[in-house]
Amino acid sequence: MYQPVSKASVHAFYEDALRQGHSTAENLQAATSERFNTLLESIDDQAPRTALDLGYGAGNYTLALARAGFRVVAVDQVPCTWLLRRIGSAGEWAHRIEPRRCLAEDFAIEEDFGVIVAKDVLHYLDRHNVESLLRRAVAQAHGANHHYLEVFTSITRRSPSGQPLRIEGEADYQPDAFQRVIEEIYDGWDLTFHWSDHAEQDSRTGRTCFEATRATVIATNPAA
Repeated sequence: MYQPVSKASVHAFYEDALRQGHSTAENLQAATSERFNTLLESIDDQAPRTALDLGYGAGNYTLALARAGFRVVAVDQVPCTWLLRRIGSAGEWAHRIEPRRCLAEDFAIEEDFGVIVAKDVLHYLDRHNVESLLRRAVAQAHGANHHYLEVFTSITRRSPSGQPLRIEGEADYQPDAFQRVIEEIYDGWDLTFHWSDHAEQDSRTGRTCFEATRATVIATNPAA
């Protein structure tokens, strides 16, 4: 039997962690991944120089995109204050970042983004919202677009006492079901999947509190 966890409490947890600069068990402050860095370096001038970072968190992917010359719309449910403070007057690229306070599932994708990043956010949404959001993104993609997704599947959460937990309304994909969804939505795109085991420990008890299979998807639209 699962103990339900409200989405409101999850939102409050991340807002507090970001306000205090805590990295948390999942390492919110981690640098951009090598796979993302390799993708970013490979993008040529055919891609629209616009980017969308859904669930930007500490802002590392947003900053990397802006430094690479993209105008970045950065979306998260937390206040924009911390990202704006971090950007400050950080250089000629700072003006390229446009923070928006909004839930990822409520953001209306209405332009052709050359790059879309959704890291560690989609699995919190219900399946309808995940698939609707990605379909909207694909429908607006008319150039040489690149989507970078990191999504947890096969999730197991436990409380400090070992009680199984489940966040209300989360997607709860299994790896094969998630891959089928991505292949259907991104029909005609070039797709690369990477799968890895992931675990996090509770800092108070040392027990494993989160286990999952992380899916990293790189989708490239060959249309130009």
